[in-house]
Amino acid sequence: MENTDTTMDIAAASATEIAAAIRGGEVSAAEVVDVCSARVRDRGPVLNAVVATNPQVEQDAARADEEAASGNFRGPLHGVPFTVKDTLALAGLPATAGSPLLADHVPTASATAVDRLLAAGAIPVGKTNCSEFAVATHSSNPLFGDTWNPWDSRLTSGGSSGGDSAAVAAGMAAFGLGTDFGGSIRWPAHCTGLTSMRPTVGLIPQTGMLPFVPGGGFPVPPSFSVLHRLGTIGWLARSAADHAVLLELLRGPDGVDPNTVPVTPGGQDVEISGLRCAWFAGEGTVPVRSDVVEVVRGAAAALAARGVEVSNTRPPGVDRAAEVFVELRTAAGMPDVVRLAAGRHDLVSPPLRESLLEEPSQPVSRLFGASRARDEILREVLSFMDDHDVLLLPVASVPAVDPAEAEFEIDGQRVPWNQLGSSCRAMSILGFPVVVVPCGYSAEGLPVGVQVVGRPFEDHLVIRVASELEEVFGRFTAPDPRG
Repeated sequence: MENTDTTMDIAAASATEIAAAIRGGEVSAAEVVDVCSARVRDRGPVLNAVVATNPQVEQDAARADEEAASGNFRGPLHGVPFTVKDTLALAGLPATAGSPLLADHVPTASATAVDRLLAAGAIPVGKTNCSEFAVATHSSNPLFGDTWNPWDSRLTSGGSSGGDSAAVAAGMAAFGLGTDFGGSIRWPAHCTGLTSMRPTVGLIPQTGMLPFVPGGGFPVPPSFSVLHRLGTIGWLARSAADHAVLLELLRGPDGVDPNTVPVTPGGQDVEISGLRCAWFAGEGTVPVRSDVVEVVRGAAAALAARGVEVSNTRPPGVDRAAEVFVELRTAAGMPDVVRLAAGRHDLVSPPLRESLLEEPSQPVSRLFGASRARDEILREVLSFMDDHDVLLLPVASVPAVDPAEAEFEIDGQRVPWNQLGSSCRAMSILGFPVVVVPCGYSAEGLPVGVQVVGRPFEDHLVIRVASELEEVFGRFTAPDPRG
């Protein structure tokens, strides 16, 4: 049952709050897991967030309580439940990336990031749904179907980490481990009123992240891959206070991923007053709904009231960034998926087959040209950020939407689905740290998130600014359908 003797609202508490309560004896890991499991059972049929449950979750919780009783806490997340996106390996549970090509794939080892959470005492609730091979912005695939939003079950919970966002927002877990390439953590957080973090690319090993051809352990994440150069493992949570703990646990080389750097992120003791912030109403090519822009404006005003020097200005080059991201992704293709699908294209859904399984023409020269364009934008934005500590901009052009709609009217312009997240893509090519924090509501009463962007490896500064905004605007909690 979900009722416990504790006064803590487990389904709304942050990971760090739950961990502190377990450590202080205010609640047991078993009670926490019981609440989360009840949410999975009760809301699972509607939301379809968790696609494979951990059969040992109760035993894991009992073990955590036995250890706590003897004063043995394995780490800062002892007894805290979390979910894992279905593109990351968790030993003993399927890792399918939502594809029939991997329907029977059950890894025998866990991704490095997952292992680090387990070593810190966190308890996996299960695997969460995503779009097929984490490509689309709505979490739907041929294996498990659609995932829906706890705020309104007719709307998307985002993609590709939409299963994590729905699970965490609905109280099924305290946080969710996912991945972000073009906005796959940031857009879902925006859709469901959560905070999320996309760390500086290179801080967290991507060992054990699909797509790859299974068998014989995890392959080395390739340094030439655009996915690995611009994407990263990240997470969704209920409070910005969780980001620093998770970043510290997950960062650092693992001896496998050559792209991971031994850097300690800076900005831990930053003073808010005196920071310089530039805010802007999107990347500059796709319109953003006025109510979404007003939320970003309000976030900037809140920082100004706390002593931040705020200006309304867009960095040079950002208006070219989303287009360059698409060109990079197209030029690179998905060679791992191409290998995996060899001779089995019938197991890949038509949209993915048409757009990504065809080898790009002149791939080397095309990739070189797109990479050079990316580097020029990076130079321009880095120069701009010599005079600006953080950037504020929308996550997307609209709040959570009905995925059945093909396009949306914004300021008299018809905007297709695949352009709604252009502001996320524009930030993706930079590789900078980004925290999304909800700062207001749309005209329909849906949550609206803001991207807080910092310089490379100044992750803690970004967390600090996001925490300040959370203090102003509070946490956003999805309505409970049971009242």
